[in-house]
Amino acid sequence: MTDRRPQGGTVLIALTSADHRTLRAAAEIGHELSVAGLRPLITTAGDVSSLAGVRAVVLGGAWDRPWARAAARRFLRRHSVVLRVRPLWMFDAAPLLGPVPRPHPGPAPELELRAPVQAPGADGWGSWAAVVAAELATGAAPELGAPAAAVPAR
Repeated sequence: MTDRRPQGGTVLIALTSADHRTLRAAAEIGHELSVAGLRPLITTAGDVSSLAGVRAVVLGGAWDRPWARAAARRFLRRHSVVLRVRPLWMFDAAPLLGPVPRPHPGPAPELELRAPVQAPGADGWGSWAAVVAAELATGAAPELGAPAAAVPAR
């Protein structure tokens, strides 16, 4: 049997907003993935032209902003075929200011989230990111696709 897994365990962290909350979340998540021996690739969601070679995707933004939710929906639509066979996690970097959850750009029914959309925890993103990294490091998440690296669109 031929091993068709991407080499190196690249995990794309695609951002739909670039405010300080989202960038801090991406940095914390990327750090935990690195500690687990994975390679985080942090970029804006709109710059991703291909998911080839990406083992998993973490999509996040400050979804209290309608344009950030719209950018997430575009990313999910554009990459829906590949995301059917890649692990997908999503995070909302905006703080929840009340007991009612805010709407988020949920994936289409054919896409499966590995866990519910995550909001920041008491410790920031460390605990959640460690769970994501552990799932990927133990092989619980499939490694599918071509060995080419993800290439941001120009």
